[in-house]
Amino acid sequence: MSQISKLPCGKIVLSQSYDSILETLQPGETWSQLGFFKCITTSETQKDYITKLMRNVSIDVLEPYISDMYSKPTLPAKPIVSVLTRDQRDTINLVKSFYIKFPQYRWITFRDMRNLTEKQFADGLKDVCLSVWIDDISSYGTFPLESMKTGVPVLGLVPNVVPTWLNEGNGLWSNNKVQVVDFVADYLQSWLEDNIDEKIYGEMDKTVSELSTKEKFDTEAVSLIEGYINTRLTSFEEQLSKLETIEE
Repeated sequence: MSQISKLPCGKIVLSQSYDSILETLQPGETWSQLGFFKCITTSETQKDYITKLMRNVSIDVLEPYISDMYSKPTLPAKPIVSVLTRDQRDTINLVKSFYIKFPQYRWITFRDMRNLTEKQFADGLKDVCLSVWIDDISSYGTFPLESMKTGVPVLGLVPNVVPTWLNEGNGLWSNNKVQVVDFVADYLQSWLEDNIDEKIYGEMDKTVSELSTKEKFDTEAVSLIEGYINTRLTSFEEQLSKLETIEE
């Protein structure tokens, strides 16, 4: 940020993760001190966090949308668990501890969702019976929503900044990372016995139906940027008018 702080232009911060907000700043330094007075973020929760941290900054929310590539499959799910974690070690520890604690389920497959194209990612969700999400510094969380849109229940660790879409009914949420592996086994047993509460699927559908669409996202993004440009243009015209008045 300091490298472009003196550029004579309007500067906008795009903030998707609260954990990275302070990475490029010196202790005690703020965005406004470096000439950044506008920010776009992904949720009201993160907006509140930034507002309390960075004063004199105008913050707008542009909620991401979930691609239509994610849709419910026509075939039944297989005994496969998709896993997405911010730290690769969490995936490794989950799988290893699961097979150690529950050897009777060694035939269950775990699918690491890292390093996939969007199509591979979307296709990879269509045949799984459960998605496991561990990302305690996430501020929005698209993976759970992509899973829900595909009709896959989510078992996740509640992030430090709780997303606005997360509620008790639309997933299987835990505040204890160590216990996640036990919850996975409990869910699989219920799934194998065809004993999953249907209410969770209804809550998942409700959550997905309330999300932003591509059309809404495009409209809001264009409107937001046009607003920035028009504000900047008005400011420029005012400054130009003052210069003309001085010359006269």
